[in-house]
Amino acid sequence: MRSAIIWMIMVSILLWMTSCGTDYVFEDNQQLPSAGWSYEQKVRFEVPIEDTVSQYNVYLNLRHSNDYAYNNIWVWVYTTFPSGKQLKNRVDLPLAEVSGKWHGTGTGDIKSVQLYLQERARFPEKGIYVFEVEQNMRDNPLEEVMDVGLTVEVWQEEE
Repeated sequence: MRSAIIWMIMVSILLWMTSCGTDYVFEDNQQLPSAGWSYEQKVRFEVPIEDTVSQYNVYLNLRHSNDYAYNNIWVWVYTTFPSGKQLKNRVDLPLAEVSGKWHGTGTGDIKSVQLYLQERARFPEKGIYVFEVEQNMRDNPLEEVMDVGLTVEVWQEEE
């Protein structure tokens, strides 16, 4: 009886968490080596897309220390469609304001930031899209970046 109650509570919490807020299609964050993010290390994400009608927001998630040397990060984003078609885009992502104040959240020396890679994107093919992210800064390896992630959510019009 007790395990049934615990199970019902867990299911209720899970349903509550998935029913509120944003409609995430995909989210994954990967830890980088402590030695830094090298040019050779592409961070790879495989995103399943079944709905080709909806629009999506695609974000890059970064976690970095306050000792990160720059106020931005340049990355190459490689996208491979289910059909094999490939796109390559160089993207400049701001991490701080001109004043030096970091974007994102966090306490202490670590900041987490979520940045638009694409707003209201459409995926024209059903299947697995592969996103690969490669750092494109002057430093190799790039130090003080700890995690790189990708989030894809269904775009919803503001009410």
